[in-house]
Amino acid sequence: MNVYLAEVTPGNFDQIINLKSSIEQEQMIQIFERWVGSNAFFLAVCQVYKFTPKAIYDSETLIGFTCHGYNPETERFQLISIMLGHQYQGKGYGTASLKLVVEDMKKQYDCKEIYLTVIHDNHPAIKAYEKIGFFPTGEIEKAFHEEHVFKLILEE
Repeated sequence: MNVYLAEVTPGNFDQIINLKSSIEQEQMIQIFERWVGSNAFFLAVCQVYKFTPKAIYDSETLIGFTCHGYNPETERFQLISIMLGHQYQGKGYGTASLKLVVEDMKKQYDCKEIYLTVIHDNHPAIKAYEKIGFFPTGEIEKAFHEEHVFKLILEE
């Protein structure tokens, strides 16, 4: 496994747009999937809010997408979205990718805390977040769904 983050470019843009989090989504074109917004939606969000989008690769294979940044609405550094293509889930890529994103955020923002939100029944994501140290704050954020807020306190 050789997982790394890369810039979103014209060369990988179409692949990112077409990456789906579940096999049921493969033939669908929609803004939201079961637990995540589409990558097209989050690329638009990145443009509007100046968040940082990144492609997630294993060697030369695109396996996922993430975006993060300072959220002016919550006044927090936030992992806005992270997703893996369905064919790469359950193979350790989630944990490896999360660790890379946390390091990327630490380096880019010099932040002390990272927040994210997750839909309450997305158990695989919650398990992955907790595995690297995120914990529920007890807050609920209303976006398109009611989402639970998780927080990671970074070591100095």
